[in-house]
Amino acid sequence: MRAMQGAADPLTAIASSPPQFTAGEIASLVAEQYALHGELDALVSERDQNFRLTTADQHRYVIKIANAAEAMATTDFQIRALQHIQRTGCPVAVPQVVLTLGGATMTTASSADAEHALRVVSYVPGRPLEDIEPDVILARQLGRCLAEIGIALRGFEHPGDSQPLLWDMRRAAELRRLLRHITDAELRAEIGNCLDDFADNVAPRLDMLRSQVIHNDMNPGNVLVTTKMPVSIAGVIDFGDMIRAPLVIDVAVAASYLRSDDDDALAMLMSFVGGYAEVRQFEGAELEVLYDLVRTRLATTLTILYWRVSARGEADAYTTESLQGGASAARFLKRINRLSRSEFRTRLHDCCNLDTG
Repeated sequence: MRAMQGAADPLTAIASSPPQFTAGEIASLVAEQYALHGELDALVSERDQNFRLTTADQHRYVIKIANAAEAMATTDFQIRALQHIQRTGCPVAVPQVVLTLGGATMTTASSADAEHALRVVSYVPGRPLEDIEPDVILARQLGRCLAEIGIALRGFEHPGDSQPLLWDMRRAAELRRLLRHITDAELRAEIGNCLDDFADNVAPRLDMLRSQVIHNDMNPGNVLVTTKMPVSIAGVIDFGDMIRAPLVIDVAVAASYLRSDDDDALAMLMSFVGGYAEVRQFEGAELEVLYDLVRTRLATTLTILYWRVSARGEADAYTTESLQGGASAARFLKRINRLSRSEFRTRLHDCCNLDTG
């Protein structure tokens, strides 16, 4: 198997077109390597190519073909992390790795000019959280789920846990080079201020915060909920953005997607943080940087979205889906920007039952 080298510039993997295998090519390979047969349906992905496979007896799997720009160590990291979570007995349902007939965790799919890592995982049933309107109860459950996954990943180490990733919030200051792609001058200024605040108030503190491997992408498309009432969290998927980073970044990423146009814009966010604290307590200065980290993630989401539109065009399937959430991200960022750090901090301490002194 030829080694695939990761790109030093994290823009490379996202800018690269996803693999373009036909369903027939992948069906043949999966039948040969896994003895799995069935109907393939394409799934939208940012930088990889994914299919859902449904067998005749209605068992379902997800086939993931990695972008050639992704290092082999990164793919192996994601596989080993899922196996590690399963061994810990984590109560949150996550995809399980399916082995090839020869007992390997992955195989390769060859195109004209590259080899792509291919792996198969189990399909986690449920519907995406993005398809419903969450409430504070579900947000609190989500907080507990993220904390449980963090506990499961605590102590896990792998050589591929430091991939060059544009979604690595520690590199947020590097996004300034992409601000020119934001056509809305007012929004561009707000995002620039967020990135400046991150560089001034947060970046110098990151090395002092506890770090570990984190999921790093608990957005509503990666959270599954039950189809029966009452709605509850059914599982978490897509561990492709995992990285070793300060633990509180995982909280900020998920919190940034709990957006509301209600009078209390922070109600769901605070319920989520409170749920997280019920399972795993915050330490040191973690809560003190959360205001800026949530803003930074929103700024990251919007900056990458505008850049991707310029690089790939609005017709790109992943970009089309992302554009639907872009407006809500901009509104939420503006509402949070109108709050003071002290107000945000007081709400955080209240929801975690901490003294604000």
